Amino acid sequence: MRDVRNMIVGAVLVFAAYYLGLVVVNVSALPIPGPLMGLFFLLAMLFLFPQLEVHTARFVTFPLKHMSLLFIPAVLGVSIYWADIQSNALAIAIAIIVTTSISLGITAWFSQKLFNSKSGSGSDVASKGGKQE
Repeated sequence: MRDVRNMIVGAVLVFAAYYLGLVVVNVSALPIPGPLMGLFFLLAMLFLFPQLEVHTARFVTFPLKHMSLLFIPAVLGVSIYWADIQSNALAIAIAIIVTTSISLGITAWFSQKLFNSKSGSGSDVASKGGKQE
């Protein structure tokens, strides 16, 4: 019974964040997708209320197991627009390589900053020869 309640609460949280993102983007005419804004709202909600993570994780586990089904429309889109893709292949390849490099670089930089801030207290121990006082 508790699992069902956790799934329902998680579903309400995920869908509320999703639709809130859609509403905010449509009302404010922001140039980003509504679901992305909803993801930011969900992330903020989880940072503000960490106890909601259990509910959210319980709900999203099932869809994540079947994520490959969500890529079928993208594959069909590629087959429909194959002529356009071939004629713009160089531009698409450059865009993919550049954006992937930039996003990986920013992610690595941000991760390094997080790891350094978390290990800042542990570096004092390492500099003293591993002895804690």
